Amino acid sequence: MLLRAFALITALTSVALFMPAARAQAPLPLVDAGKLTWGASVTFPPFESLSDAKPVGFDVDMVAALAAKMKLEPSMTTMEFKGLIPALLGGRIDAIVSGMYINPERSQVVDFIPYLRIGNQLLVAKGNPAHITTVDELCGHRIVVPVGTVYEKEAQAHAADCQTSGKPALTIITLTSTAVGALAIKEGRADVLIASTPTDAALIKESPDAFETAGPTFENSTLLGIGVGKDKTALKEAIDTALKAIAVDGVIIDLIKKYGLPSDSAL
Repeated sequence: MLLRAFALITALTSVALFMPAARAQAPLPLVDAGKLTWGASVTFPPFESLSDAKPVGFDVDMVAALAAKMKLEPSMTTMEFKGLIPALLGGRIDAIVSGMYINPERSQVVDFIPYLRIGNQLLVAKGNPAHITTVDELCGHRIVVPVGTVYEKEAQAHAADCQTSGKPALTIITLTSTAVGALAIKEGRADVLIASTPTDAALIKESPDAFETAGPTFENSTLLGIGVGKDKTALKEAIDTALKAIAVDGVIIDLIKKYGLPSDSAL
């Protein structure tokens, strides 16, 4: 009797010990078992773009490292940027990783895991012929900005400051896009433009002999995040844990260097 009682207690103890572990190892709620299905719009280099019809970029490499840590296969779904949040909310993808800025409006419907910080930086012609090193030195120069953007408003504010302080006027050239503005710098029709740090990095990578950045990053407060559904708490925790692990491994720093982003992009 004593032996049978001891055996029963041992068995019950073993079951109790293993029950929490079994719960901890419950499968994640994924669109496809064994895969991390993520959505991106491949139109935002250096985060994601197409090269020979193949997706490449910071986010592509990062998700590959994340999925490996999670022992999952990365499965990328490409679509228009405006369709990413509806696809997530509709259960067609597990996560959004598409250089997406975290803002209050998006955070109302999606939970975000921050992974990078970006700001703005001046872009000039290679060699910086105008010798501009900070935004305080813009007076007397020609700045090119995309029409109707926050950068146009910022340039107008700098121009007003130049006038108020009695400094030489800042000439504002408005063009249709940052890419067209970069061409104006390349052709010597403008001296400087303001763009986000990833945009500058992409332009320099495409034309390393034509452009360089000038001065430090400023307004460096915008966070990029991995978006997951608000009802996917376990998935968010798993991605967050994997992200911290690859950061410790040096993956994020290596990708910042690989894609030419400022070192202060790391969180």
